[in-house]
Amino acid sequence: MSLVTIDSGMPVAQADAALVDAARLRAELEAAIEGEIRFDKVSRALYSTDASVYQITPIGVVVAKGRKDVINAVSIAARHRCPITMRGGGTSQAGQAIGAGIHIDISKYFNHLLEVNPDELWCRVEPGIVLDELNAALKPHNLRFAPDVSTASRATIGGMMANNSSGARSVLYGKTIDHVLEQEVLFADGSIAWLRPLHGQQLEQACQGETIPAQAHRLMRRLGPELAAEVAERFPKVLRRVMGYNLDEFVDASRPVDLGKLMVGSEGTLGVVLEARLRLVPLPKAKAVLAIEFSELLDGLGATPAILRHAPSAVEVMDKFILDHTKENPALDRQRRTIVEGDPGALLCVEFYADRAEDLPPRLKACEDDLRAQGLGDRFYHALDAAAQARIWGLREAALGLSMSMKDDNKSLSFVEDTAVPPEKLREYIDRFLHIVRTHGTRAGIYAHASVGCLHVRPVVNMKTAEGVQKFEAIANAIADLVLEFGGALSGEHGDGYVRSPFIRKMFGPRIYEAFREIKRTLDPHGIFNPGKIVDAPPLVTNLRYGAGYTTHNPPAWFDYSEYGGWGNAVEMCSGLGACRKRLEGTMCPSYMVTGDEMHSTRGRANTLRMAMAGRLGEAGLDEHGISEVLDLCLECRACKTECPVGVDMGRYKSEYLAWQWSRHGTPLRASVLGHVHDLARWGSRLAPLSNTLASSVIGRWLNEALLGIDARRIPPAFSRNTWREWFAARPTKPSNVYFFNDTFTNYYNPPIGIAAAEVLESGGVACGLAPNVCCGRPLISQGLLKQAQARARRNTELLHGLAASGATFLFCEPSCLSAIRDDAPDLLRGEEQSKARLIAKASLLWEEYVEREAAAGRLRLNLKPGPPEIILHGHCHQKSMGLLAPAQALLARVPGSKLTTIDSGCCGMAGSFGYGREHYEVSRAIGERRLLPAARDLKPGQHLVAAGVSCRHQVHDFTGVEASHPAVLLRSLLAGS
Repeated sequence: MSLVTIDSGMPVAQADAALVDAARLRAELEAAIEGEIRFDKVSRALYSTDASVYQITPIGVVVAKGRKDVINAVSIAARHRCPITMRGGGTSQAGQAIGAGIHIDISKYFNHLLEVNPDELWCRVEPGIVLDELNAALKPHNLRFAPDVSTASRATIGGMMANNSSGARSVLYGKTIDHVLEQEVLFADGSIAWLRPLHGQQLEQACQGETIPAQAHRLMRRLGPELAAEVAERFPKVLRRVMGYNLDEFVDASRPVDLGKLMVGSEGTLGVVLEARLRLVPLPKAKAVLAIEFSELLDGLGATPAILRHAPSAVEVMDKFILDHTKENPALDRQRRTIVEGDPGALLCVEFYADRAEDLPPRLKACEDDLRAQGLGDRFYHALDAAAQARIWGLREAALGLSMSMKDDNKSLSFVEDTAVPPEKLREYIDRFLHIVRTHGTRAGIYAHASVGCLHVRPVVNMKTAEGVQKFEAIANAIADLVLEFGGALSGEHGDGYVRSPFIRKMFGPRIYEAFREIKRTLDPHGIFNPGKIVDAPPLVTNLRYGAGYTTHNPPAWFDYSEYGGWGNAVEMCSGLGACRKRLEGTMCPSYMVTGDEMHSTRGRANTLRMAMAGRLGEAGLDEHGISEVLDLCLECRACKTECPVGVDMGRYKSEYLAWQWSRHGTPLRASVLGHVHDLARWGSRLAPLSNTLASSVIGRWLNEALLGIDARRIPPAFSRNTWREWFAARPTKPSNVYFFNDTFTNYYNPPIGIAAAEVLESGGVACGLAPNVCCGRPLISQGLLKQAQARARRNTELLHGLAASGATFLFCEPSCLSAIRDDAPDLLRGEEQSKARLIAKASLLWEEYVEREAAAGRLRLNLKPGPPEIILHGHCHQKSMGLLAPAQALLARVPGSKLTTIDSGCCGMAGSFGYGREHYEVSRAIGERRLLPAARDLKPGQHLVAAGVSCRHQVHDFTGVEASHPAVLLRSLLAGS
């Protein structure tokens, strides 16, 4: 390819946030906007990053309630010459979703499905609707929106249109541009136009006048044909090209002019989409996945052309770097072990669609036979059922986060990860790519779309050093040259933003680049829409989140963060991917699921903590007003520890923050009382039933609310006069190496649960005793009383280590108490004490976990009568975070005559003492109302609700009156002869 010599033209106008009168802007917005106007430090910090390496603090944020708010906000910003960045899920990896002006967030409210036409296969949507939520609404019609990005759980349709997203199945479905039928667009001059294919008289009419859409129609009608030869020379011949503006859609003068094709992929630089009509496709009737292990990555890539001859719907790859990092996430490691054997160099996931399920096994076999005949592939795994396929795709979709899960300052970064070349050139290209990476003294993780030659290659770079920043820039330049050599696209999916816009002139040449500038000038004459993207971008290493000389501040911490290098480094693990913004499944993040507010996502909280520690919120640091509000609705459910791809443990960070606050400002009475619930329970038990009468009385609950802020609508759990310890003490002692951990809740509130748990063991031939422990410390940890929690951890280590060293097993009835001993106690200690605590942690099991293990091994007899027709299981958050829902499911599946149904109910909303707070009552109820409480109310005769967590059972009872059972109580009631 001969390239035109590059020369400079006239830069486009760019609105400058520094020249905006922020106070006047805010006042006008507050007068005109129904939604939320946020100009405070914390809110601005929340929107200063996305999933890229960049950071820019905006002037303020508009959370638009709907169409009118968007129109008014754009009009006001235009008058002030204020830059505008539209914000959806904020998951862009190239920096498209950040900017210095105002952000207009459409994800919280402007997110509705407006109409579905199943006969004509289209729907109308507002731009803030999330892809997964749209497809869930379309599923009853057996339809879906085809592009399927890995961030589907939080990616908005508006963002997908702005980026021209595609996903794993683009070899079958193409890109977003292929599925957008019409768009209603707001332009910089206030004009609003429906953009659709126009020709003949319709086009002539659209070209009349001096509005921006009229000028744009005239421009594109002329510009495309005029530059047809240059476009043919310069635009890469690959499916996955999303760089620059879609000028190639306008070169054929015989085709209709559709400005919607220009808007798609424009990254919010030309206008704002208010509504879109989308093409839909039928759901596949049957599908299957062939997972193929290769000892070498390049061999897997070399097999791609042969695989494509079998017409797959997707061919996805993960290299050893990615697969190895799954081992650091408990949930993903379990998924990996069901799919992968040994230690392959790469895994190819090949998906096939068919009209009939019986047609798929022969197609998988034919593909396998073909590859084996060519000596390709080491192991083949056929995933024919939905569960197995879900595990494979779950692993693949986590690849992005996994690639960033390195715990030191060297991170696998997104900056050259989005290139695309013809699939037949992929093996040689990646070989050359990796040579460049090695030449710069580093390595890279590789995953994504082998089917279309678009692999995400993420070199490992430390962006906190001058050397790292220089390496970042050098690799980016070298890869741009390599892509040109191979006739590829520098951006095949993730767009331009700040990270690839500096290369657009190099990739397209001066004539195309000047055409892009002309498009930008015509549609956005004052440069208010997302300036600095696509054309006239700042230098590559401007506005870095970290950058040379950045130092992570690591405040003193109670927990051990040595594997990260400190508490601050642990907080920095959040890369901005936004998996915590999902709403349809799982548990993370309960408060975000009901508020839809960025500040209540794990990402929002981590960003706020990080910037406070770094002093970017002002001199007050962690004392900055607003941080407490951001952390307040964290339920410490620990779901993020497992469901976040990089394991951000916000519950722990909240505890650290509270401890930091209390050490400087004193411990509030409520935190002290609830943290020491063990002492309260001991006296409540001694004084029962009088204590119960007083606590549940109107005056007792009034006093609780007045003194402690405990909502008077909550009736406290009843104390038991007779304790679990007393029950054990009254029984003959039997030799045993199995001990129950005597937790506060079972001992003082629910002894029947502990008794049932012990009787199930004894009926099965297992003798058991009660451990000599003190409280696990969970209430202290939740309230930020970490000095006292550390003392409890130390005391339990002293009391239990001898038994653990002798081979004892400790059983827990309450999941949150187990997580305190397994996860928290060892990290509260150091040195030899920590080693001893870890030994205890290894010996600690949830009751269901132990019973299922022993029953499966034939060491414990479960002679059960037929149970209820259906058992409905709700998993406790900590139970799920430790991966212990599966043993409970397996155990309850042993009940004769019972069907087991596990509800994806997320968090119950109580979360220990969280739901008792007056300020948390409504949020707590809303969280429960997502799934769990309606399921409890809808119980039919013969259905029985089971929940291991004491908080879960109380939440269900408080709002529905339903009595849920602990698994031990249910199984005890079903013992033969009971």
